[in-house]
Amino acid sequence: MSTNSPREGSHRGRPRDARLRQRILAAAAELVTSDGIDVGFDRIARAAGASRTTLYRWWSNPHELLLDALLEAVQFSIETEGPGSAIEKLRAQVAMAGQVLSDPVTGGPLRALAAGALADEDTRRRFQEHWLTPRRDAARLLVIQGIAEGSILERDPDFVVDVLFAPIYHRVYFTGGPVDEGLFDELIRLIAAPSQ
Repeated sequence: MSTNSPREGSHRGRPRDARLRQRILAAAAELVTSDGIDVGFDRIARAAGASRTTLYRWWSNPHELLLDALLEAVQFSIETEGPGSAIEKLRAQVAMAGQVLSDPVTGGPLRALAAGALADEDTRRRFQEHWLTPRRDAARLLVIQGIAEGSILERDPDFVVDVLFAPIYHRVYFTGGPVDEGLFDELIRLIAAPSQ
C-alpha cells in the first residue's frame, strides 16, 4: 500500500502541464515553510509564474494544493511487506514520520494542513483520507503482526500507534525537543515485548 502517487480523480479541469504543476507545488511548499500557513492562491501563483485561474482550475483551495505538494514530496512508500520483523518495519515507519515532520520541504505543508484540518471540515476529511488514515492503517497492521509474533506487547493496536507517533508530532509542533534516533529507539522500547 502506497500513498505517494497522485490521487486518482481528485483533480479538476484539463490534464496538467507537468513542469508547471511541479513549479506550483514547489512554490506552495516553499511559501508555507517560510511564511506560515496563511498562503493564498494569489501568492502561490505569483511565485510559480502561473495564473490564479490555473490554480483554481486544478485545486479547489490552497489546502488541497498543499496536500498534493506534501504527497508529491514524500517519495517513500508505507509498504508493510518485505524482509524484517514487524517491529523492525514499525521502527522504520516511526523514523520516516520523524523525517517528514522535521524536513522543511514536507514539514511546512504538513503543519499547514494540520492547522487547516482544525478549522475546516473539508480539509480535515482530505487530510485524514489521504495522509493520516493510510499511515495509521499501515502502522496498525504492523502492530497486529508484531503482537502475533510476540515482539510487541499485547495492547490495543490503535493505542500503540498513538504511543509511537503522537510524541513526534508533539515535539515538532510544540516543544521543539529532539526528533532523532534516540527518540525512535525509546518509542520502540515502550511497546516492545520484554524479550526484545
